[in-house]
Amino acid sequence: MPRVQVVLLAAGLGSRLGALTGGIPKALVEVGGEPLVVHALRFAARLAPSRTVVVGGFGFPQLAAALAGRTGITLVENQRFRDGNLLSLMAARPHLDDDFLLLNVDHIYRPAIAEVVRPAVAEVTAFIDIDRRLGADDMKVERDGAGRVRRIAKTLTTFDAGYVGMTRVPRPGAYFAAADAVLAADGPATHVERVLARLAEGTAPPLCRDISGHGWLEVDTPDERVTAEEALRGERWR
Repeated sequence: MPRVQVVLLAAGLGSRLGALTGGIPKALVEVGGEPLVVHALRFAARLAPSRTVVVGGFGFPQLAAALAGRTGITLVENQRFRDGNLLSLMAARPHLDDDFLLLNVDHIYRPAIAEVVRPAVAEVTAFIDIDRRLGADDMKVERDGAGRVRRIAKTLTTFDAGYVGMTRVPRPGAYFAAADAVLAADGPATHVERVLARLAEGTAPPLCRDISGHGWLEVDTPDERVTAEEALRGERWR
């Protein structure tokens, strides 16, 4: 079976975490005694990737120092990290020549989710769940009758699933063509989920793969960090 590549978006400031960042990049904020980037890399390793591309930005020298000595990692810099994170993905683009999985550094996934993610996909696939109560800041998905993405946005009022921060791209060409179109239309202050929305408007809307029942954590605010700390104390996530 061909080995997937992993792209980890880790360029953010973590401004909504406030004083918790203490001038360090969001990727180095500790949860359960370990930086977010370590949790993300541990999950990525469960997929036995051929390459893991980590895109840093804010506090790049600190991130580089934290990752020094780790093998199998290609570290690239997005100097325009204050714009949308689609630019972080574009910084990784030269290093991606085949099937890849896109991850955000502020998500912590249970190990069993890797078994859902690992099987190959034939088309661009968004990972979703249906067992969370979604708030204003959550990415919502409306699926069509075939289970594909019809619409995806935080602002949806009609939806039947939530996006969990992972996208699998088996052949990068069409995906990056859509990314180029999004940047041309919307400018640099846009996020990677807009590429899914663009594809959903075309003839091959993204597929969905459901990870419901497993549970995962997002660490974007101080309250979410508290919740994550409690969850990691209560069970084994490694």
